[in-house]
Amino acid sequence: MASGCKSTAQVNSTRFLKINSAQVINLRNLLYVSTAIRIFLIVYGEIHDKISHLKYTDVDYKVFSDAASHVAMGNSPYKRHTYRYTPLVALILLPNVYIPCFGKVIFATGDILIGYITYNSAVQKFSTSKSLAASALWLLNPISIGISTRGNAEPLLGAVILMCLYSVHLNFPVISGLLLSLAVHLKLYPILYSLPIYLHFAYSNSQNKFLSFKTLTFVLSFAFLQVGFLCIFYYQYGWTFVYESYLYHFIRSDTRHNFSPYFYLLYLQRYMPQSVSYLFKFVCFIPQALLSLIFSLKFYQNLELCFFMQTVVFVSFNKVSTSQYFVWYLWLIPGVFPKLTISWRQGLGLFLMWLAGQALWLFTGYMIEFQAKNYFLMMHFSSLSFLLINVLNVCILIKKADIK
Repeated sequence: MASGCKSTAQVNSTRFLKINSAQVINLRNLLYVSTAIRIFLIVYGEIHDKISHLKYTDVDYKVFSDAASHVAMGNSPYKRHTYRYTPLVALILLPNVYIPCFGKVIFATGDILIGYITYNSAVQKFSTSKSLAASALWLLNPISIGISTRGNAEPLLGAVILMCLYSVHLNFPVISGLLLSLAVHLKLYPILYSLPIYLHFAYSNSQNKFLSFKTLTFVLSFAFLQVGFLCIFYYQYGWTFVYESYLYHFIRSDTRHNFSPYFYLLYLQRYMPQSVSYLFKFVCFIPQALLSLIFSLKFYQNLELCFFMQTVVFVSFNKVSTSQYFVWYLWLIPGVFPKLTISWRQGLGLFLMWLAGQALWLFTGYMIEFQAKNYFLMMHFSSLSFLLINVLNVCILIKKADIK
């Protein structure tokens, strides 16, 4: 029995090595080119910001850097107004005090890691060409390149989520629990992935037990790290940490830059009684929770597809949905891509339809923000149209995906 477990562990741990020299060269070249592009844009961004009033760097990067400066001086990162993230981000970016572009390098590294993990996950099941195409779909994507080089921290989250997904496939429940816990600490929404991962460990093997050693170690490792983060940072920063990192995101409302189908109702909620407003915010979570549960039960044996569907419906039905949230499911697309039985024309059509939905919303947003036009009803219509497009895309992808 012990030798069998050892053999399985050896097979799992050496999967990275099962790549022939031609594959390595192709992957290496892809990584070299991707890294060079990101280095160039980081350097360009530093120069551009010094000579132009229109900054290349994301405004959130300034927030991260200021929070890191407060931590370096022995203060709370929450002294920086609008810093509503875990203190872990500020601690990681402490070198920003002396090397302003350090954080961008870290974020770009996470970005490259997403592409690398995507390849290694895909090559276990699909051809080399499909795996390289899936990796290139992220590594050479202008959206992903811009996000990391402008100083957005989301690629760190994406790398953690994909490492968690990969560790599940390698059948490592403890590592999976720790990585998922880290992802939930960075952002709350990955808690959605806990149920399908649990079901995957419970029923995707010969034992088929809801409660087993694997599921127990997964839950305990997740809880251990989550409680550890909570205790350490609560001791350090008190209730402010709990509110800014967790509770704020449940009560947040954004009526100016919001793709949410609830946009107009949130805009009008100031005229509602307070009790009705709180009830409405609670009701907004019901479609997300229900659809996430359905996808978990239906697709837990195909985690890439399950994660993607859960994330799309979460972002689409969330009461706050900004452009930054779209990347949460974009980094999952390369993992789903090899499983799709879809032509490039059909894929391009779905992508163009998705872009058209955004363009309509951005046009109404421009008219409201910069032209002071009363386009609120049209914006509501564009938000509903974008929701419909996302739902349609999900339905088509489910139909076209190989869910075995």
